[in-house]
Amino acid sequence: MKLKRVSGLVCAGAIVMGSLTTGAVWADPVVNEAAATAELAAGVNESWHEVSKTTFWLTDAFERGQGVTSDGNSWIFNSQLGLLKTALDGKSVQARNAVAIPSAIALKGGDHIGDISYYNGLIYAPIEDSSKYEHPYIALFNSQTLDYTGTSYELPLSLHPGGVPWVAVDAPRNQVYTAQWSHAPVLNVFNLSDMSLVKTVPLSQTIDRIQGAEMYNGYLYASSDDATKSVYRINPDTGEVVLALSRNLGSSTEAQGIAVLPTSNGAILHILDVGSNRISINFRHYAP
Repeated sequence: MKLKRVSGLVCAGAIVMGSLTTGAVWADPVVNEAAATAELAAGVNESWHEVSKTTFWLTDAFERGQGVTSDGNSWIFNSQLGLLKTALDGKSVQARNAVAIPSAIALKGGDHIGDISYYNGLIYAPIEDSSKYEHPYIALFNSQTLDYTGTSYELPLSLHPGGVPWVAVDAPRNQVYTAQWSHAPVLNVFNLSDMSLVKTVPLSQTIDRIQGAEMYNGYLYASSDDATKSVYRINPDTGEVVLALSRNLGSSTEAQGIAVLPTSNGAILHILDVGSNRISINFRHYAP
């Protein structure tokens, strides 16, 4: 999440002491010409469809307002400052680290956690200094306690103009991925063992405003806050980009992080978005 939605959720979290969660649908999808144009340009549109949605309000929304991942048994959400672990109902809190940014990174201006990723008992959290974007980091947290492990990696600044809005772990390839937020031309590929830069993979088309990404079936699925709130499928080896899903949520919403987890209702992709009222977060679940 960049600046346009931060103020609303921060105010909601700071001022309102109560919170509410609902599964009710409160906004209709908006179909526009940009969606059709994007589909034609991409050439491929997978058959993903929304099967359910949970809406979080006020302080609940604030704690889940940036990103999400899963260890297979729980959801781990993040705000711009903290981490929250819940049962798969999304509500029952199992652990919380409300101020998670390590002090050494905070002293360099780090004040914003992007969309997180999980691997082998660890949460990989991208942290940026949103006033200058001069110190992009990946910090590792214990997925059970949400405590900082003491390990972090500063990323190459030249590859992350505008910060580090997300990270995705690709365990089978022993790789970790990032990309710049605005009109990303390449996929940055790091070694999973030590976060050393392996290479950059040119993308077949630039992707704007990537807010989160996660691996599924060997491909990277990226949640974009573009005009149609689309999800793009990226081949990490070749850089081929195709449109997987145009969500058409309307310009007043903001797409956020994405997680991959097969659930009982058939959903696999799970994506957050900030509601147009700025005090709610929708957690939408998509099946192929």
